[in-house]
Amino acid sequence: MGGGIALSLALGRVEPGLIATPFLVVVVVAAVLSRSRVHLEVRVSVDRTKALEGDELEFAVQVTSRMGTVEAAFLLDPLPGVDVVDQPPTVLVAAGTTVSTRGRVRCRRWGIHKIGSGRIVARDIASTFVYQQAAESATAVKVYPRPERLRSLLRPHALRPRFGSLVSRAAGAGLEFADIREFQPGDQRRHINWKATARHRRIHVNLFHPEWSSDIVILLDTFSDVAGDEVSSLDLTVRAATSAAIACIGRRDRIGLLVVGREINWLLPGLGTRQLYQIVDSVMQTRLAFTYSWPTTDAIPKRVIPAGALVIALTPLIDRRMPAILGDLLSRGHDIAVVEISAPAVLPPPSNQREDLARRLWALHREAQRHRLRQIGLAVSAWKPGQSFQMPLMELQRFRRTSRRVNG
Repeated sequence: MGGGIALSLALGRVEPGLIATPFLVVVVVAAVLSRSRVHLEVRVSVDRTKALEGDELEFAVQVTSRMGTVEAAFLLDPLPGVDVVDQPPTVLVAAGTTVSTRGRVRCRRWGIHKIGSGRIVARDIASTFVYQQAAESATAVKVYPRPERLRSLLRPHALRPRFGSLVSRAAGAGLEFADIREFQPGDQRRHINWKATARHRRIHVNLFHPEWSSDIVILLDTFSDVAGDEVSSLDLTVRAATSAAIACIGRRDRIGLLVVGREINWLLPGLGTRQLYQIVDSVMQTRLAFTYSWPTTDAIPKRVIPAGALVIALTPLIDRRMPAILGDLLSRGHDIAVVEISAPAVLPPPSNQREDLARRLWALHREAQRHRLRQIGLAVSAWKPGQSFQMPLMELQRFRRTSRRVNG
């Protein structure tokens, strides 16, 4: 268009200008009728606000044109941990109407993500001008870690006389057969063993092992975090805590949470699905808390860790304050099991000799941490990325069973 007008002026002929005139008319009309009259409203909604890692969510985009007819396309802002599977297609929105379009995203990582922020890109009918407008109607979506199904969990040394799934060594009312003895006042008639009664000519009754439950507290170390290319030690800690909490609730145990870092936070032990969601929400909000302070167990109320409760400590064993806290809890008489989040397995291999030397010195420091825990009578089982969380639990349970037999 501009070239035709310039050529007309240079040659002194009207033909090039006449050829460019329709294009000039289109631009002027589009500028007058479209640019000054386009007004869009954008609303984004998500089909649900809770999901698991790997789930796909569908979001709906409603575009309303108050003035002007446009072709509109919605572009979702990139989010860490959320991948766009299908972008909403371009739609034609007439003046005074509302048009809906849909897209899909995949939740790749746990966390609280605000899905819906983006921008709307619109063109007028003549495709002369492009308009961009921000859309801020984001919805907070909680993406929970995908838990691992655990076949078994650690068995506490002490059980509570509450209904649960753990078979007590004591005899009483239960389902699993324990022994036979002579009838005593108070025994129920339905427990009479008629074969033993006929053989001994005296009434004998069956004894059973009662199914009791336990108190379990998950302890999280937030002093430090080691991040690799794909996963971090904090990610593994969150996934392990979620899997353990679900297994405990399924076993009808009381489950609590204790977070140690810049501050000491806790959630008192409780039962049921509501307690499970409170623990998972608290675990998801766990963040690295760098501090030079030295928190002590004096700030932990006694009711946070009931007497006889099992404490499952999840720690990368990097900060030297964590072994000291575990030692204080052990001196109080608590039952403690330590799962070490293997930080060296998270990092990529060293790229030069200097990094290799630093890794070896760091390995010596970590071995000193483990040695300190072993000296006070605690066993440490390492958990590496890609490994089932069941493996360190089975190793700890085997050690606890053996050490209890030796001590006995």
